Amino acid sequence: MTVSILDLHCLNAVCDDYEDVQSITVEVRKTSHGNVSDIEVVDCLSELAVAGMVAAFWFDAGPSRYVPADLHDVTPERLRAAWFRITPKGHEELDANWVEH
Repeated sequence: MTVSILDLHCLNAVCDDYEDVQSITVEVRKTSHGNVSDIEVVDCLSELAVAGMVAAFWFDAGPSRYVPADLHDVTPERLRAAWFRITPKGHEELDANWVEH
């Protein structure tokens, strides 16, 4: 997978904690100085998850914990409810390619 600038901004947005799509979109817009849609961010996160650079989770409010998400056959609307966190593979890619913009 060739990593794009958007990929790097999404990885940067989830490198410290679990983040939801809305928070990731706000952070990507801020760091990239661009007008990125939440649909673009959802698509990017989906591709990063398939590539093993981010992991997706559902938040279970009952015991207040994150549960790994199976993203097979998940609609983009449902994916907007997921939380994301960078994986070691994603950290390697981010560390190798991140340049402050």
